[in-house]
Amino acid sequence: MTAVAGIVAGGATLALVPDATLFTAPEPLDAAGAGATGVRWACPMMDFIGHRPGPCPVCGMQMTPVTAGELSREQQRRMGIELARVTTGPAVATVRAHGIVRYDERTLQVVVPRVAGRVVKRHAAALHAGTLVQAGEPVVDLYSPEAFAAQGELAAALKLGEAHTLSALLQRFMRWNLAPLAEAIVAGGAPVDTFPIPSPFAGVVVLDLEGSGMDRGRLPQVGQEIMADTPLLRLVEPRTFMVVLQVPESRAHWVKAGQAVRLSSDDRGALPDVSATVSWISPELDRELRAREVHLHLVDPAQRLLPGSLVEARFEARLGADFNVADAATPPAAFTLVPKAAVLSTGVRHVAWRVAGRDAEGRVRFELAPLALGPRLEDESGQDLYVVRAGLNPGDEVAAQGSFLIDSQAQLAGTPSLLFPAGAAGTSNLRPESPNR
Repeated sequence: MTAVAGIVAGGATLALVPDATLFTAPEPLDAAGAGATGVRWACPMMDFIGHRPGPCPVCGMQMTPVTAGELSREQQRRMGIELARVTTGPAVATVRAHGIVRYDERTLQVVVPRVAGRVVKRHAAALHAGTLVQAGEPVVDLYSPEAFAAQGELAAALKLGEAHTLSALLQRFMRWNLAPLAEAIVAGGAPVDTFPIPSPFAGVVVLDLEGSGMDRGRLPQVGQEIMADTPLLRLVEPRTFMVVLQVPESRAHWVKAGQAVRLSSDDRGALPDVSATVSWISPELDRELRAREVHLHLVDPAQRLLPGSLVEARFEARLGADFNVADAATPPAAFTLVPKAAVLSTGVRHVAWRVAGRDAEGRVRFELAPLALGPRLEDESGQDLYVVRAGLNPGDEVAAQGSFLIDSQAQLAGTPSLLFPAGAAGTSNLRPESPNR
């Protein structure tokens, strides 16, 4: 009962006290004066911004003026302001993409026996993927009744002196790639039912051109029955590769067939001596990746790359006046370029803070420059640049570091900024003065 009586008495007391005693009405903002001067008064201790000088109503400290876009030498040092010069020059776009190394399928050779039989022995070439095979090296030993019978027929034709039959049988052994067997019979040897199948090509044994590993079940096995023309081994050139890239949609139109590419890898770094060119570009985009597939073909004489290695590819495209890739014979076009660090963006609106003037004491005055931007570029040092369609001129100085702080100061002072093109005085978003925040 005592608590209830206290609450009722307190409410009655508050109802009788005038509003002016309890609440301070926010000071009206003079939109014209504030927007013109861009001056606010800030408490150095508390989060309070006022419109006139005097003590802070929260802590009592004397408030200091905040003028948008004007910084003394000391303020520039404390805010870490760095300036950059707007330049002019050619627009060279760098396209980066990543891909996986695989063997070049254009060098694929398949070892096949021309006669049926059964595998009775595997040589080193048929044991492991990645084995380097020389031309003429044996792959398997094959037991073949068909070849044994043909050797007998050849021996009989020799005894009978049937030239026509002898020529036909010799041609059969040539088609089977078994000329040594026929030569042995002609030399007086006896027929054999087991003989080696050599590889007519040199290369590395592969089972998957994408480098995803080896499946031993796909290699010839002892006891396996093999029909004529059944593949035994797949061989590729060990120093020739291809790379499949996924180029982002926003940069895909800057890639052209025949374009030179610079490669690097995580473990080997830059590979300046590896020659790579664009050989094929997909005519459509991947709907899930939002990228365009690009194939590169390259030669790595030092064999530093391995199938399955992840590499980074960099394309350089010189843009013409229409922002498309220019031909080599086309004279280079000149563009206005600004460092990306100097551009503040909401994704729709882009601005930069340009130096409007200096005084003898080192004070710098900045002004807001709305921008119309072109594509983003990258120079040799890795610095990002924007092509400026409108808003800046070559030779202008802009804040490249600390521009966000300058913009924040403009928001506090109520002058035009990135988020408030007309300034806080021209919007209804200005937070009223209140020490209760």
